[in-house]
Amino acid sequence: MSNIENISKLTKELEKLLNDKQAQYGNFDNTSFAMQGILESILAAHNGHKVRVPSNIFGCFMQFLKIWRTIVNPIYKKDTYDDLVGYSELNRRLKIKESEDEE
Repeated sequence: MSNIENISKLTKELEKLLNDKQAQYGNFDNTSFAMQGILESILAAHNGHKVRVPSNIFGCFMQFLKIWRTIVNPIYKKDTYDDLVGYSELNRRLKIKESEDEE
C-alpha cells in the first residue's frame, strides 16, 4: 500500500471516529466553549478578577489524559491512541474556525 493510500485510509478512519464520538458524546465545539466558560468563572471567582482560558483547553486536557494513560498503562490500547489523534484534529478544526471567524 502506498503512502497516499495509507493517508487516504487514515483520513477516512479519523472522520468515522469523529462522527461516531460526536454521536456518542455530543458536539466537541459546544463542550469546549462550555468548559472554557466554566473554567473562566471558577478561576475568576478564586482570583478575584477576570481570567481568560483558551478555547481549546478542554481538548488539550483530554489529550493530556490520553497521553497519561499511555504512560501509566504499558498495555497498548488502540482506542487511546485513536482518541488522542481525534482530540488533536478536533482542536485543530476549532482553531481554524476561530481564525476564519476573526477574518
